[in-house]
Amino acid sequence: MTGPNGERMHGWWRITDIDQPHRLEFDDGFADDDGEPSPGMPEIHGVVTFEPTDSGTRMTTVTRFADTQQFHQLEGMGMEEGMREAMTQIDDVPAETTR
Repeated sequence: MTGPNGERMHGWWRITDIDQPHRLEFDDGFADDDGEPSPGMPEIHGVVTFEPTDSGTRMTTVTRFADTQQFHQLEGMGMEEGMREAMTQIDDVPAETTR
């Protein structure tokens, strides 16, 4: 991911469960330039669910932190802004993958 000032951040995902096409669960964290997990950096657990609606699909994302200290650490590192930026791009993903 590239931040607003051009800084590059790397991450990793480990898929822990899939209930296609309804749910995806994963662990994720920060990585070095080679994609290897960064020692000492926090890991989180995510759950994404997909539900049909009258107008399309509702995607719900839940992030689980180890504790409030981890939440505040990641909040201070800009996770909220990063998630918001990533989510604003999600509508383009299906269009890109079907081309």
